[in-house]
Amino acid sequence: MFPKSSIIIFSLRKLLAVTARLQRFPKKLLLFSIDFSLIVGCLTLSFAIRFDPTTILSEISKFSVGISIWLISHVGLVLLIGLYRPILRYAGIELVILISKGILIGSVIFVSFDWVSQSVLLPRSIVVIAPVFCSLSLISVRLIFRWIIRVHLISSPKQDRSSVAIYGAGVVGLELYQSLHHQGKYQVRIFVDDDPTLHGRNLRGIPIASSMSLVELRESLNLQWVFLATPTVSHQRRLEILEQLRPLKIGVKILPTVDQLLDGKYSYTSLQEVEVTDLLGRDEITPDLALLERDIRGKMVLVTGAGGSIGSELCREILRQQPKKLILVEQNEHALYQIERELRPQLMETELIPCLSSILETSRVGKLLQTHQVATIYHAAAYKHVPLVEQNPLEGLRNNVLGTQSLLEACQLHLPQSFVLVSTDKAVRPTNVMGSSKRMAELLVQNASKQWPECRWTMVRFGNVLDSSGSVIPLFREQLLSGQPLTVTHPDVTRYFMSVGEAVRLVIQAGAMAQGGEVFLLDMGKPIKIAELARHMIELSGCVPDRDVPIQFTGLRPGEKLYEELLIKPEQVKTTLHPRIFYSHEPLPEIITIQTEVGALMKAVAENELETASGVMRRLVPEYEPAELTQLLSENSVPNESIPSNLIN
Repeated sequence: MFPKSSIIIFSLRKLLAVTARLQRFPKKLLLFSIDFSLIVGCLTLSFAIRFDPTTILSEISKFSVGISIWLISHVGLVLLIGLYRPILRYAGIELVILISKGILIGSVIFVSFDWVSQSVLLPRSIVVIAPVFCSLSLISVRLIFRWIIRVHLISSPKQDRSSVAIYGAGVVGLELYQSLHHQGKYQVRIFVDDDPTLHGRNLRGIPIASSMSLVELRESLNLQWVFLATPTVSHQRRLEILEQLRPLKIGVKILPTVDQLLDGKYSYTSLQEVEVTDLLGRDEITPDLALLERDIRGKMVLVTGAGGSIGSELCREILRQQPKKLILVEQNEHALYQIERELRPQLMETELIPCLSSILETSRVGKLLQTHQVATIYHAAAYKHVPLVEQNPLEGLRNNVLGTQSLLEACQLHLPQSFVLVSTDKAVRPTNVMGSSKRMAELLVQNASKQWPECRWTMVRFGNVLDSSGSVIPLFREQLLSGQPLTVTHPDVTRYFMSVGEAVRLVIQAGAMAQGGEVFLLDMGKPIKIAELARHMIELSGCVPDRDVPIQFTGLRPGEKLYEELLIKPEQVKTTLHPRIFYSHEPLPEIITIQTEVGALMKAVAENELETASGVMRRLVPEYEPAELTQLLSENSVPNESIPSNLIN
């Protein structure tokens, strides 16, 4: 036998489910019928309070005209004020105001009619009591309906809801609580805040505790998630909070930072997974607006590789600086379509020109530069995935080296004012074809700086950007979602990381500071151990490394090394006006040597001669050492200590 309470709840759920499936008009009609009955009942109750119960019927008959006018004025106003438009389940204080306003206006109309007619339509006490009863009853029935719908129709049973703590008991934390309360999927058990004056107090009936008590609270409240509602704190403070939460072994989600909110991509209640930027503990320095605008505002700007992770972000940032024209050069049709579709609605005065072309098409690109009188070029087109380029070396050399040479030849038809090559830290003492090809591209740009000094030719070298194509971060995220082990190449492998937005802003500022021929270096912060990063991501997803989610070490891939460097000769690094941008002048072979070797490379690639192409690569980049020859050495080596501490710390 089922208990009576279970039968009642089950019947209530079925009734609510049937009602919820009704069309809008029948729902309104049902609610109006209930309201009309309540208004009549409240007026009858007012008579019962005012007169002796034995004379109620006679008094009602005596004041029948006044009762009719009172009902028409109040019921009519309830209909006219739009009381049946709000969605009941989300209704709040505005519904209370609406009901009170409708009843009050109805009463004013009735009193005015009573005064004009110069007769007593209803006793004065009833004119006062009945509206109060009506307001309270209409409000109460809606609050009851809203509670029933939320608890018994929308919300999951308490045992099915995840227990969460909200870190941050301010305005944003309250907005998040209200959003979660509407969703019904989470049960907020506690607020946590660093402000000691809030400890021991309540917010919407939920206690506020210190972050120091989270360990005890995790057990006593069976917490499964912590939601960080602290969008205004620095990245360093956010990192400290995340480190504090790591031992709890529960899931962590965060609200967007102020930068993300300003970009318009997220709202105050948009929860997202912990990003690597939160683990970096690094705040971006406010960009120099004059440097950002110098080579862009009001000018014709061209971006190669415009559909890639770096190129597309460059396009977004460039568009914010309002160039006269923005030319997108991309050989991948889908990538070009995606970035054009994204940028097109943001256009104000800028003309957007998509160009489906390879940078190897010298005459086509040259005509483009000449037709549009391009002033600034950002060359981001390159193959960057180390293992793929290692397996396809000739194609990597063709695209990265000969593509750059083709672009430089195209510039002879129309010489730009500024040319910025987006390079990589893998170009320093490379152990793979990708890094060597990028170093060769740097040599070509350095050579162009000597041949055509009228243009400012420069290179910007930096490490990994977060969530770029081929990055380890999306891979880890996919593996966590699918329940697979996280794969790391080596226990000691480290990499520099930077958000793509910060990277491109620094690239633009570095290009604006260029005099010609420099290699600019970006301060990437501290190198991050990939194995430790994997552990962080596992723990912040609410799992325990090696128990819930194993970490598998797969061995270094072809062309990989344990750590990356930013300089060939670290002792030559110099500072700039920007605290996170440095520069150096790197060695350059004779012009005739470069021309000869590039000619040999063109012939080798055309004839599919890998050995000849490798010989050119070794001669132009003598520091190139294939990973197979240096892997054992690199496992026992450390980064060059002569690099300035602000470049590696």
